[in-house]
Amino acid sequence: MNRFEGRTVIVTGAGGGIGRASAVRLASEGARAICMDIAETRDETARLASGAGESAGGSAVPAHLDITDPEGVKSAMEEVIRAYGPIEALVNCIGGGQPLPSLEIDEEAFDQMFEYNLKSAYRTCWALLPHMVEQQRGKIVNFSSVAGRSASVLQGPHYSSSKAAVIGLTRHLAREFGPNNINVNAVAPGVITTPRILAQMSPEQAERTRTATPLGRIGTPEDVAGVVAFLASEDARHLTGVTIDVNGGYFLG
Repeated sequence: MNRFEGRTVIVTGAGGGIGRASAVRLASEGARAICMDIAETRDETARLASGAGESAGGSAVPAHLDITDPEGVKSAMEEVIRAYGPIEALVNCIGGGQPLPSLEIDEEAFDQMFEYNLKSAYRTCWALLPHMVEQQRGKIVNFSSVAGRSASVLQGPHYSSSKAAVIGLTRHLAREFGPNNINVNAVAPGVITTPRILAQMSPEQAERTRTATPLGRIGTPEDVAGVVAFLASEDARHLTGVTIDVNGGYFLG
């Protein structure tokens, strides 16, 4: 499929894991994927994505993004628009977790979790929404988690709270900007075999998760990337304000 041929999409947090898989998938369907991250691994993502997109006309470009710098976020988005024109989709993959029990979490840790998981999406949306309103179209895909739908089996309550807040942000933006032909949806992955999660899970935890999952397997970044590509495409043109669970049936809400 070449659903994104000639279209520019931005993927934040593209340095690895789900962000990398999403950039590669989008490029493989013909997109020019702007691979944004603070880490140099974004360059490797862009190389992989460009390779995946060769036969479909896709390509990828690495770009620096420090999500903790509000003015820097705005400048980075404006630079992409100047260089490549209309932005068809924004995929907000930046985020992180911290496996701490409630009573060990201080104010700083709580605030930092919201900085990365909620305000990261807030800042990129606010930087790009005026552009999408002007062009009267756009797709935004935010990242929540099964933790935001239920509770986390690995991370602390500050993670679950921040991911629940992403769902609230997504619903509000969907209602407000729907009249501008802008679709805003979210993805809520369960346990996914990213390097960060694999480092946190013991073999016993992984096996318990697998056996508790109706489909009998733990998801991969590519499983999530397929859903991202759908939500970023015109196939999802009548879908907005929705959070799609990608967890193999582990959570059925």
